[in-house]
Amino acid sequence: MSTFIIRPKDYEPSIVKLDRTKLTIGRSSRNDICISDPFASRLHAEIRRETDQVMLVDNGSANGTYVNGKRVTGTVRLFAGDIIRIGETEIEYSSGEQDMLSGATVYLTGPAAQVLPADTITSPIPSRSTNDLISSIRSGSISGEARVGSGTGAAMKREAPGRDLLSIVSQVGIALLPRTSLEDTLKMTIDLVFQAIPAERGFLFLKENGDLTCKIARGVNEAALPAASQVQLSRSITNKVLSEGASVLTSDAMHDPRFQSQHSVVLSQIRSVMAVPLASGEEIFGMVYVDNPFDNRFTEEDLKVLTTIASVASIKIEHERLLDERLEKRRMEEELKVASEIQMRLQPFAPPKIDGWDMTGVSFPCREIGGDYYDFIHRKRDHRLIVAVGDVSGKGTGAALLMSSVHAAVRAQSQTRATISEVMSEINEYIFENSPPNKFLTLFYGELDPATGILSYSNGGHNAPMLMRRSGEVERLDTGGLPIGMMQGVVYQEASVQFQHGDVLVIYSDGITESINERDEEFEEERLIEVVKNNLGRSASGIRDRIDEALSKFVGTTAPVDDMTLMIIKRTDEGVDISDATLRN
Repeated sequence: MSTFIIRPKDYEPSIVKLDRTKLTIGRSSRNDICISDPFASRLHAEIRRETDQVMLVDNGSANGTYVNGKRVTGTVRLFAGDIIRIGETEIEYSSGEQDMLSGATVYLTGPAAQVLPADTITSPIPSRSTNDLISSIRSGSISGEARVGSGTGAAMKREAPGRDLLSIVSQVGIALLPRTSLEDTLKMTIDLVFQAIPAERGFLFLKENGDLTCKIARGVNEAALPAASQVQLSRSITNKVLSEGASVLTSDAMHDPRFQSQHSVVLSQIRSVMAVPLASGEEIFGMVYVDNPFDNRFTEEDLKVLTTIASVASIKIEHERLLDERLEKRRMEEELKVASEIQMRLQPFAPPKIDGWDMTGVSFPCREIGGDYYDFIHRKRDHRLIVAVGDVSGKGTGAALLMSSVHAAVRAQSQTRATISEVMSEINEYIFENSPPNKFLTLFYGELDPATGILSYSNGGHNAPMLMRRSGEVERLDTGGLPIGMMQGVVYQEASVQFQHGDVLVIYSDGITESINERDEEFEEERLIEVVKNNLGRSASGIRDRIDEALSKFVGTTAPVDDMTLMIIKRTDEGVDISDATLRN
């Protein structure tokens, strides 16, 4: 894996691994590599992995990005040993793993899962912890001898020899020691119960999403067992076990005054019932339940044995539950990481370079993946530049999937000879027919003729982009129609504006203007206009950095509430020739 050694002027060095498609570098806290260097721009540069190559892109920084002493223009490929310099910060590139530093190591894999290991589950549980039970057995407060049945599973007659609870703890611990799945652990627990307890039926329940779910059902007569989804228990028993953490034994449920009013017990003709909690610390996460419908009543000693088994098994079951949750979380994180990389590749590699024009674009998802979209597309047949910015309703995976569809639809339609209105209508029909009813997006679509400075566009419900004239006058580009995918048969209008020398177009998603601070105030369009107006003389990347700086100061430590996307287009000269312009499709 490629690594970068970061050597700031006044701080300890650190190592960053290139474990994703793109790393952003700059002074803004939104960057993957945030460097506190006064000579660095807020969104200074990007490092991208392209198949087997690693590329460096300067994002129009004020003071430049240097590789081996040479200033970067556009995109350059990095080789092992290359030295990147940004201001007073040095970044060394290595194509493989290195352990060259004793300083901090930075891993860009997101927050690590916090999993409680089994050996830290030491808080006593209501039904007694394993250590408490062992101490009680050794001290004699719980008898180690009682009547025992011979054989397993049947309604057995009691024999004279007693059961050694300490030996049971040891046997259960050894049986559950090997690494097994949660399902196998639950099956082994019930097997151990039937080996030690003369029960006709046994059930193991776990709490799932607040409900009690039967995971294992076992009995002497398997054919007489109810389906797992049809197991019915006394509410009094389950409340006693799950709410109070108590172990319950009734040797004759039909005549026990505590349960006479409970029809579920009476109707089932159950004469003897035991139920004990499965717990970890103060949390009760399940229950073991056994019963005998015939003349073989449980004793207090049976309850002690069942409690002992459940107490030891709880540790193993909880450990496997946590491990399964950790593995599932890791699987989901890996899937999100892959989705994030795919989404990164859908974004433009670098802004287009066109004589007389200065452009930049950036997008920050508020989660691992986002629903914002922006693109620069070069249409070779007429040398037009297609610009598009979209914002899918909602966040997360669903929004990201729809965004991918929009990306494909815009790219396909932009190469046809359809008018802008027709392009918008076709995209609207496609999204309406291929997305859920509650999903839609806003979309700004424009075609720029760099030679004349004319931008023809249509706005599908998106925040109106602002064309800031050199004079300070603001024109809002709001001609269009409804958001994309909201309904069929929408007819979109189109309009045109012409750039003059020094004019700046700012296209943004509502994550910019709706960013909130600690006082629950929104950034709003007025602040955005003020920042742009005060920095019209700067480059597109310079304006972008000033917007980012103003946003950061405004929101402070408040977490982002939505994806943020920004595209800035500035006309710098009147003479334009794009016949040899390099644009990434």
